Amino acid sequence: MNRNETVTSWQRALILLITVMSCAFWVVAIVFDPMYFYVAVGTGILAMTLLPVMFSKDYDWFCPWSALILAVIYGCTLPSVCMSFGMPSHEFVSENILLHESVDYFVWPSALLFLFIGCLGLGYFFFPVKQTPFPVKRVCCPKRLLWICAICGALSIAAFGAYFMFNGGFSAGLSTKRATIRTLDVGADTGFSQHGWLRHFAKLGTIALLLLAAYWSRYRVPTWSVNNIVRFMILSILILVAIAFPFYSSSRSGMVWVVISFAGCLYYMNQKIITFRTLTLGAAFVSLVVFMSLVRNSGSESSDGMAKRFGHLLLNRHGPDIAVTAHIIQNIPEKFEFQYGKTIAVWLLAPIPREILPSKPLIHSGPIIGQRVYQLNVSGVPPGSAAELYWNFHIAGIIFGGLILGSILKFVYQMCKNVQLDPMLMAPIYIFAVFPSGFKVAMHSVGPAFVMPVLDLVTVCVVVYAVSVRESAYAPAQSSFPVPVAQGVVSSQ
Repeated sequence: MNRNETVTSWQRALILLITVMSCAFWVVAIVFDPMYFYVAVGTGILAMTLLPVMFSKDYDWFCPWSALILAVIYGCTLPSVCMSFGMPSHEFVSENILLHESVDYFVWPSALLFLFIGCLGLGYFFFPVKQTPFPVKRVCCPKRLLWICAICGALSIAAFGAYFMFNGGFSAGLSTKRATIRTLDVGADTGFSQHGWLRHFAKLGTIALLLLAAYWSRYRVPTWSVNNIVRFMILSILILVAIAFPFYSSSRSGMVWVVISFAGCLYYMNQKIITFRTLTLGAAFVSLVVFMSLVRNSGSESSDGMAKRFGHLLLNRHGPDIAVTAHIIQNIPEKFEFQYGKTIAVWLLAPIPREILPSKPLIHSGPIIGQRVYQLNVSGVPPGSAAELYWNFHIAGIIFGGLILGSILKFVYQMCKNVQLDPMLMAPIYIFAVFPSGFKVAMHSVGPAFVMPVLDLVTVCVVVYAVSVRESAYAPAQSSFPVPVAQGVVSSQ
């Protein structure tokens, strides 16, 4: 699995422009208006993640580092623009995001964010690469593929239905899962269940989508043929199935990742993914995400204006957010005692359902942060890896944790490149489980950055194994649809 694209001059020019803009914001913040500090930090961290791309001759646009860049854009850069320019209003930003703190309050935590991203980059780009081919002689069995994908789709729908009923059904409203629960002791965490296994089973729809997209991408049929229309309809249904769960649970990033995963699978199958049709579909999908942000009920009062709800689209309090990182770091050890690895190690219990282990301790630290900093209840605020590493091991956690996480990302990515497996099977595995790990490292805490990809990897590997057979025991049959011309397949060398 390997597809590197030449970094073009206009791409380098765009990265250079972002860097120059960041320098300009720093000058304005220091000389004229300190409020520009936030956007200077946000664009500066983005420029830091983009510079390795600018100095690369070629680049894999779906490597884990690209996923980390997406996390920086979504969790740091865009929120920093809102913070500096007062969107949706200066009062809203000051009261809900900055918590009435001055700019000086955010300087030291922002420096730690720069340090963390820098250590991640050092670990990722300077990790020694070993190109050791590891052949896996399995091929897809078309007769199994459609049946297993149908079963995965059905299980995904069933998981969504169960989750829908557990959370109030139609009485809970549209995309309103995150309404605040006010009757729960977050510290005790008894009775609180996020139905993690239902969330996990709901992802089977995405796996089915990626498998069928990869398989059908290998063969070219006429655009307006019956077979192509049937394929388009099946993939469209699977996309709707895959985004149903994150839509109802009000997870914008979950919806976006379905589309990104679909595009990434086509990318590794040597398909053109930037066309007028894909841009049109992308615009429609962005409109859906914006609509979800406007209609969702995040526990706010009904008198809140539409502008405030729209502000939640960017001011999301997730991941490498400047404000969230600062509020956690500046409240250590007053409100948050040093954990020395406890918030990370507890994630080893995450795969155990609460129904089996009722005494399972609180896994997510987000509800604790939301309660102690933002006076929320179950509506949690994830710390992001930088803040959590500082919370556990002080500045040593930032440095060594960043280096270790970056090295692990590069190691796993290189392992996937070394595996010589039919790209039709390897692309879904990599895109579903490995590629998003870069996003999770920045957006989530350290625990889910490891546990969630491992669970995803096991799940997708089981499904892929089920649809495949040994190469020596099976001569690949023709597709269940007519296959006139085989299309080029990405090399696994």
